[in-house]
Amino acid sequence: MERLRPGDPEQIGPWQIVNRLGSGGMGIVYMGTNGTRAAAIKIVRDFLLEDPTSRTRLGREVATLKKVKSGYVAEIVGADVNASPAWIATNYVDGPSLSTLIENEGPSSEFQWFELATGLMSGLTGIHAAGVIHRDIKPSNILMSATGPRVIDFGISFSSDATALTRTGMVAGTPTWFAPEQFQGTKITSAVDNFAAGSTLYFAATGSSPWGKEDTSVANTMNQILTKEPDLSLLTQNQRTIISQLLDKNPKNRITANDCVGLIEGIKNSTQLGGEPPQFGKSKRKLIFALVTGLILISAGLGYTLLSSKGETPVAKPESIESLWSATIAGDTNSQTGKGDKFSVYLCDQAVIANSLVVKELTNPPTKPSAVAKVIKGDERCGSEFDTIVVSGPVNFDKKTRDYVVAGSTSSGFIIQYEFSIKEKSQT
Repeated sequence: MERLRPGDPEQIGPWQIVNRLGSGGMGIVYMGTNGTRAAAIKIVRDFLLEDPTSRTRLGREVATLKKVKSGYVAEIVGADVNASPAWIATNYVDGPSLSTLIENEGPSSEFQWFELATGLMSGLTGIHAAGVIHRDIKPSNILMSATGPRVIDFGISFSSDATALTRTGMVAGTPTWFAPEQFQGTKITSAVDNFAAGSTLYFAATGSSPWGKEDTSVANTMNQILTKEPDLSLLTQNQRTIISQLLDKNPKNRITANDCVGLIEGIKNSTQLGGEPPQFGKSKRKLIFALVTGLILISAGLGYTLLSSKGETPVAKPESIESLWSATIAGDTNSQTGKGDKFSVYLCDQAVIANSLVVKELTNPPTKPSAVAKVIKGDERCGSEFDTIVVSGPVNFDKKTRDYVVAGSTSSGFIIQYEFSIKEKSQT
């Protein structure tokens, strides 16, 4: 994230602008909040919308993108293509991009890689089912949230019955992640996304693109993609099975996203994947720590019993401590506060399916859910037009901060996700 710069807007539509998320050839992306949810708002550059026809096409594409139904795609939550400037808002995803994650932590384990592959190809299945071609699938356009990957940035996508927003002769996308047909001037189909997904999954497994770096010359990259084969020896056998079918140079022979999901699930169900699940190593260390702590407490308890049996004066127990807590919700400038050994945080949304809500603790995942969520209709905190999501859990913990994510879906088919932190400060 970046701080706002002089000249950046303070308000876009109903969204109060908080900071910059990034910028590119299609526009600048800001983080905004409307008081109940956070969004990534893209300002479309004026030169792309110089004539009314371009705005009409953009409006048609936004309407089509709203039909995409997938928990692995950042949903569109608002847009105004006739505004000056035009803008599109998608659900804010709190997490690093895949490119940042791999650069900082190295290639994924096979287990983590298959979770990524499942989410990415499931997201593309939903995108293609709506008749949309993304055209810019790459590691920086996949955000790794706490509940799985999310495909973002439909800035240069287009529906199968519409033309692209880019001018003739303008290169749309990043050549390193192109499919062969994008260099050949042939018809663009959803198969280009699948080829780019294969290159992206190769990057996640190895830490590098199969076709060279992004700053390599376009001519060299084009030659690699059109005439060379990637080095699949760097992959596991399971990964080769999937990536080789995604990187088929003939789009007619390339596996579809939907078929790829089936292939991935088949391998996952029949094969022991390498690498521990995320956080598994940490969980083992925490389990050992808990066992050792338990033994110490048991020993201390026995010692206390022996001393008491000899007539020693027992040590006075400390007085009970009542906890003060505050909750910070991602994208919301106001904190919620309370007192007691349990927190209760509320969020506002619409048409929430109560039994779809799942709460996960991120900082210290317990064996059982430590927090629960419920939905209250017509609660005064959110008003009659919104549902009030109430998340509650314990605050009598050793660490001063706990991070949570609550996710679910709405009756209109949208995926919702909120991240928040609970900070505890004790007083006597």
